[in-house]
Amino acid sequence: MRHTRKLIVLLIATLPALQCHASEKDELAQVLRQLDQVQAGLDRARVVANQTQDARFYFDYQQATRDISTMKQGISTYLEPSRAQPASRQSSVTGQYRAEEPAWR
Repeated sequence: MRHTRKLIVLLIATLPALQCHASEKDELAQVLRQLDQVQAGLDRARVVANQTQDARFYFDYQQATRDISTMKQGISTYLEPSRAQPASRQSSVTGQYRAEEPAWR
C-alpha cells in the first residue's frame, strides 16, 4: 500500500511533463501542415508571376521553396529521429527572397 501511494504520487508528478511533450509534437505537426499550405500558396503565386515578367525585381520562389523544405526536414527529423546525431549547420534559412532581374534577360 505504501509503495502504491508513492507510485501514484510519482505518476501524477510526471504527467504534466508527458502532456507538454505530446503538445509540442502536436504543434510541430501543425507547423508541417501549415508549411505545406505555404508551399501551395507559393506555387500559385509562381504561376501568376510567370504570366507577367515585366518587373525589375522578382520573388525568388526557388530559394523560398528550398527554405521551406529545410524547415520541414528539420522538424520531421526532430519528430522522428533515426538515431542521435550531431546537429548539422549546413542548411540554413536565408530569408532573402528579393532578387534583381538578371541583366542577360
